[in-house]
Amino acid sequence: MKEKITEIREIILDFLFPPVCLICRKRLLSIEPQPSLSEKISSSPDGLGLAEGEPSERRKICLPAGRRAVSSEARRTSDESQRTDTLGERAVAKGNSFPFLCPSCSQKIKMNTAAFCPVCSRRLPENKKTCHQDSPFVLAAAGFYGDEILDSLITLLKYQKIKQAAVPLGEILTQYLENLFKFYQLDFKNFLVVPIPLHWLKEKQRGFNQTYLIADQIAKNTGLTVAKNILKRTKNTASQVELQDKEKREINVSGCFALEKPELLFQKNIIILDDVFTTGATMKEAASAIKKAGAKKIIGLVAAKTN
Repeated sequence: MKEKITEIREIILDFLFPPVCLICRKRLLSIEPQPSLSEKISSSPDGLGLAEGEPSERRKICLPAGRRAVSSEARRTSDESQRTDTLGERAVAKGNSFPFLCPSCSQKIKMNTAAFCPVCSRRLPENKKTCHQDSPFVLAAAGFYGDEILDSLITLLKYQKIKQAAVPLGEILTQYLENLFKFYQLDFKNFLVVPIPLHWLKEKQRGFNQTYLIADQIAKNTGLTVAKNILKRTKNTASQVELQDKEKREINVSGCFALEKPELLFQKNIIILDDVFTTGATMKEAASAIKKAGAKKIIGLVAAKTN
């Protein structure tokens, strides 16, 4: 009976709010269930405030969304987010690779196949550093700045507060991460995801942390455990977007992170998650703090990086 009520509600909502692509606003005419990308592969440690990912069945969803300007659809984001949580987030249009995107927009995304050196951007064809050995992490970027779809999704999420944009970003990063781990012959269950935190004042102003939303989607897809309460932002730094100089960015974030229970990271493999990578100052600062705690392999995962 409960399933029947849910199905009827979905039909009504489909009628009231026809599903459209987040980017081009083209109507998504057909939506059907799809299998999960991965089976659940890990369990969450107790008492750490860790979010455990549950692979979820893709279900039918339709959500209106804005593109560049904040519209009436954007003002309904809060209610739509509650609906998304209720019905399940892994919905895709028929023949589409990513949720909330039409096939045409999905196919425009140019996804990378390997990791990079975070210092010189050299592509790393093997599972090891071949140039700057002193870097505390390896950079894993799904795409590049300038990719029309990735740029638009990041803008929608980060600046227009369209939370649904975290869903396709999470799916894109999941697909990239799965391909990367196969390429380097790595095992998912040996890694812990640590999202970059916002200072509590900035998170309060924005209403959410975009990396937490993306991390939750990755966890649902892969079963990876997300640790949100270990890395803390202790300084309310100026926005890195306002600082163009690399040295100024590094000074801005210097000493801005602290660890709670750093012993929990000892001898662990870590995926540090952020939305973008420009000069790398934020990722480097976070990775350095985690490395000092005794972490083994550290991967800095982002949706887009500079060329």
